[in-house]
Amino acid sequence: MTAHEPTGTDEPNPLRGRLFIASGIFLAVVLLLGVYVVVNGNGNDNNDGRSGAQAQQTPSPSASPSASDAVPGSFCPKLSDKNTTVPTTAPEVTWNLAQGFALPTSKASGPGRVEGDVAHCYAHTPVGALIAAVQITGRQLSATDWESIVERQCVGDGKDYYLNKRRAIEKKEGSQALTADQHGQIAGFRFITYSADTAVVDLVWRAKDGSLGAGSATMKWAGGDWKNEITKTPAAPGGAIDNLAGYTAWGGV
Repeated sequence: MTAHEPTGTDEPNPLRGRLFIASGIFLAVVLLLGVYVVVNGNGNDNNDGRSGAQAQQTPSPSASPSASDAVPGSFCPKLSDKNTTVPTTAPEVTWNLAQGFALPTSKASGPGRVEGDVAHCYAHTPVGALIAAVQITGRQLSATDWESIVERQCVGDGKDYYLNKRRAIEKKEGSQALTADQHGQIAGFRFITYSADTAVVDLVWRAKDGSLGAGSATMKWAGGDWKNEITKTPAAPGGAIDNLAGYTAWGGV
């Protein structure tokens, strides 16, 4: 597909296409791709045909976190997780339901603070990035105050487009927030790369009918916390997978 900029007011609603359901793969999968969903309307389809789950790379050597894990100018608490080893087993977390979606929390790795729909303050570690990926993308899908989540917890050259596009669609069509049945539940993960600045994680989601889909979330360490990167040119869309082979099973539902 040739990349193009959307024009006019009658352009297809990307939140109804790749955002919400794509060939039976629940929308959470595609939203994880730096919000590939919305940006795909004006972004690129110039991928190599592989899903994020298929485009596996070897995680890069982990780097040491900064001396302070506190967010400058914030009230983020110090977190005890300092382990920069990329996990290959399921981290021990508590799973809490938010709008029916099971989200992981850890006293050691975060989120250290939850303010309304915004859950922030994560450890500067792989597990902190993993939890942030699920928390931020999951809440972005289903929370009432999704705008605060995007504004405070997302970065990247597609952020403003996503905000403006979704605001316009919601003004016209109403809330686009999803229920747990619509977006599925987290079922597993594997790290693609990890460094002190960037973590790329393949997340697996299980739909209500039991089908599985995987997509890559890119997390950036910015402003003293992990943020979800929204780009106009994602590497590849998510895709269906048959099973959890090659992934670490992890989920609360």
